[in-house]
Amino acid sequence: MQAKASEQCCGFRFSLAVICAWMVSPIPVALAQAGPTHASTPPPAAIAPYVPAAIFDVASVRESPTDLAPGTKMGGGFIPADSSNLRLNHFVVIGLVSMAYDVHPAQVEGLARELGYVPFDVEAKSDSATDEMLAKLPQEQLKLEQQRMIQVLLAERFNLKAHWEDREGKIYDLVVAKPGKLRFTSEPPSPDELKALGGRPVTPIFMRGSPSRGFELFGHGASTTDIAGILSARFGCPVIDKTKLSGKFDFDLKYYQTHDSDRNNGETNPWPPLETAIRDELGLKLLPSHGPIHVLVIDHIDRPSPN
Repeated sequence: MQAKASEQCCGFRFSLAVICAWMVSPIPVALAQAGPTHASTPPPAAIAPYVPAAIFDVASVRESPTDLAPGTKMGGGFIPADSSNLRLNHFVVIGLVSMAYDVHPAQVEGLARELGYVPFDVEAKSDSATDEMLAKLPQEQLKLEQQRMIQVLLAERFNLKAHWEDREGKIYDLVVAKPGKLRFTSEPPSPDELKALGGRPVTPIFMRGSPSRGFELFGHGASTTDIAGILSARFGCPVIDKTKLSGKFDFDLKYYQTHDSDRNNGETNPWPPLETAIRDELGLKLLPSHGPIHVLVIDHIDRPSPN
C-alpha cells in the first residue's frame, strides 16, 4: 500500500534514523503516457501498478527489555538492504507501522501511546528464492515487497486492521529563504559517517544523535524533495517542496530541539533549533499552509504474545 506525500499534524513524533531513511522518497505508481492517437490506433493502456506478494517464512517478535545496557544498538532494517532478512532492535510499534505503510507517525491515528511506544526485537526472513527475486527488483518494487512483508507480519502477529482516509489539514511549504546556501556537490561519506551507519546502505539523508545531545543530518546527493521528506518526519507535519531547486546537495546539519520556541532562556547547548538551522545553514524555511492529508487509521491492534 502506498502513502502519499502529505501527512497529518497529530499523534506521535518518532525519530529513529531508519524510519527517516524509509520515508525520504515517496513511491510513485507508474502509468503510461498517452500520446496522440488516430481512429485506427487504440490509445495505449495504462500500466498496471506493481502488486507485491512476498511474505516472511519465519518471524520472531519479542518485547524488548526496559533495562537496556549501555551501548545497546537500536533501530535496524533489512540486512542486506535488498533481502528479506529483517532485524530490528528495540523498535517501537509506531515504527513498525511507519515502515510497513511508508508513512510517518503523524499520519497514524488510533494507535494508543501505551502500545505505540512499546519496543520490540524483531527477526524475520523468507527463503533463498525470495531473496534472489528481491535482489533483481528495481528499488521501487523492492520497497513495495518489503513493506508488504511487514504489513503481513503486523496483521498476523499484532492482529492489525487499518484503512486510509483523505482529509484536509495543516501542512508546511518548503521555500528558499537565503539563495545560494545549499552546496551543489556530491562528496562521499566520511569515515566517521560510515561508522555511524554501521554497515547500512548510504541514503541521500541519514541521521545520528539523541534528544538529549542533539542530532546531525548528513546529506549526500540529496534533493530538496529528500529534504522536505526528512523535515516532515522531524516536524511531525507534511512538508511540500516549493523551492523550485533542482540538483543534488551535500550538507552536515547540526541541531538541538525542533522549533525556536522550544528553547529555554538558560539553554547551553550550542546547536541551534532545527527551524533556525535550516534557514541559516541551508537557506530554507517552512511556511504554514493547508492541504490534503492521507491518514492511516488503526481500526484494531493487539499486543502480540511472546514466541
